[in-house]
Amino acid sequence: MASGRHPWRERAKALLGRGQAEREERALRALRAAGVPVAEPLALGVLPDGDALLVLRFLAGVPLEDALAAPPRERRALLLRLGAAVAALHGAGFAHGDLHLGNVFVAGGMPVLLDLQRARATRGLRARMADLGQLDYSLWERLGCADRVRLRAAALGVARPFDAAAGQALRAAGRAAELRAAQHARSRTRRALRPGRAFAATQVGGLRGLRVRELAEGELGLLVAFHEAAQARGGEEVMKADGRGRLSRLDSGRRSVVVKETPARGALRAFADALRGSPGRRAWRAGHGLRARGIGAALPLAFLEERRRGLPGRSLVVLEDLRPAPDALEASRTDPGATLEALLRLLVRLHRRGVDHGDLKCTNVHLAGPAPFRAALVDLEGVRFRNALPEAARLEALAQLNASLPDEVPAAARRRAFARYCAALPFERGPGAALAEVVARSLARRHRWTGAGCALAERAATSRSSPR
Repeated sequence: MASGRHPWRERAKALLGRGQAEREERALRALRAAGVPVAEPLALGVLPDGDALLVLRFLAGVPLEDALAAPPRERRALLLRLGAAVAALHGAGFAHGDLHLGNVFVAGGMPVLLDLQRARATRGLRARMADLGQLDYSLWERLGCADRVRLRAAALGVARPFDAAAGQALRAAGRAAELRAAQHARSRTRRALRPGRAFAATQVGGLRGLRVRELAEGELGLLVAFHEAAQARGGEEVMKADGRGRLSRLDSGRRSVVVKETPARGALRAFADALRGSPGRRAWRAGHGLRARGIGAALPLAFLEERRRGLPGRSLVVLEDLRPAPDALEASRTDPGATLEALLRLLVRLHRRGVDHGDLKCTNVHLAGPAPFRAALVDLEGVRFRNALPEAARLEALAQLNASLPDEVPAAARRRAFARYCAALPFERGPGAALAEVVARSLARRHRWTGAGCALAERAATSRSSPR
């Protein structure tokens, strides 16, 4: 085990018997004695450079991620065995501290818990729930809710999941998974704002910012030059060119991108951007933050900004081009049912994760097909990440999206989608009052939806036009 970024601290811990290797060996021996399925430690030594070496018996098998590809019956049996292994770990008086998909191996059909460097002796409920939450969260993209509940029940020793006390414990494990998801997303979002393994500091002329490492600085410079040339000559690559912004679609030969530029717009805007970040920086943060939360978005490849006297001015963001995927407006005219289904899934995921897009129009959602469509967001400068969205913000987002869909999308289909949204994320005021509020806000926006075929909208229009 390498000394890493803090070699002197790790060597001091080793001298005190508190190094990572020493801690893991003690935990492994104690857990094996208690019958917990963990790797067998064979030897502990020190390399010439001072790094510790922990030798474990070789395990013949596959990672848990590969084992989960088994047929449903075998997968469910494996999950029950994994739950039993976690229950044995906690029953032995230990918490793992880093229990996720990548730290479970399957040998001979039996799960084995790995990487116990952070394991500690504790019977505290919080530490055990943190283990379950982290494991559950790591499986979100690979298992459905029913399979994850089975795993939770086995890990908690719940024999009767419909019992009130058992249900409370299962819900607590689910909340722990949501907490872990929020912590992980916040960490990944913060990490996107500094150079690291995935991102590099970059400079093009007088503009500075960050880029993904797979995008070379030279290629980024060419893309910025192509964008400026296209805007100057008004070529076919130009999608927008006005005082509020300039947008170009470009092909570097290696990739297709969209370059979005926001010009400097006065002292007040510069002071505001000094606090919240320039539009390019905000779009970069939002795109990577959305993807960290499992929400589709155009991948930001770079952002650049110009600073004068410490204040941000002109800024650019370079995003992957989502073409040929149509936006939701175009898709709604050819397949309104599949479009509504994709938008419903997007809304529930956004609001469950505390995300407010700020301008959730159907033209800001691209849908990759064939159905079921996969939604990806664009126009990311206004995205905000919150711990939880208030009802007013959720209602406004629903109204934005509803108002932007054309009348060709049937009112009955809209109502069904809204009912399913309320089933997933209820409103305190009740679904009827919430629907009336969405309709009123949608009509007030005076966008594509006129309210045709909607009884609530027609009543609202009649009440506004009738004399008092």
